[in-house]
This record gives sequence, C-alpha cells and structure tokens, in this order.
Amino acid sequence: MDKSSDLWGIISLLKKVIIGAFVVIVLLVISFLIYLGKTHKDTQEVIKTTGVYNLVNSENGEIVATDLTPEDIQKIVELINGNN
Repeated sequence: MDKSSDLWGIISLLKKVIIGAFVVIVLLVISFLIYLGKTHKDTQEVIKTTGVYNLVNSENGEIVATDLTPEDIQKIVELINGNN
C-alpha cells in the first residue's frame, strides 16, 4: 500500500471525528439553553432589590407589585398556601 493513501485515510478519519465532536458540543449547548429557558419560565420568585421587595411575574419578568413590606410578603405566602 501507498503511505500517501494511508496518511490521507487517517486525515479523513480525523476530520470526521473532529466534526462529530463539534456537532455533539453544539447540540449539548443548544439543549442546555432550551432547558434553561424552560426552567426559567416555571419559576416565580419574590426578589429584593435596593431594599424594596418586588413581586415579579415569572412568565414575562414584569414587576407585578413594588414596595412590599415583609408583612405583605407573609400575607401573600399565606394566601398562596391557603392559610388565611
């Protein structure tokens, strides 16, 4: 056999392995971003910014209510849990 053809065969195989690895990495990154986007939409949280509590809509990130006191937060949690 010709050494030149063996070398081109190895190079061709190496190209296929590198391309395959690149495709797998791209698919993993895309999958993670899709997962991250779906889990982010499923969360609802009360965040504290600059010393003021804000209630944030989990679907679109808009602020629902501002300037909530800790007592207001407790009332909201009780209403959500059904403990009037």
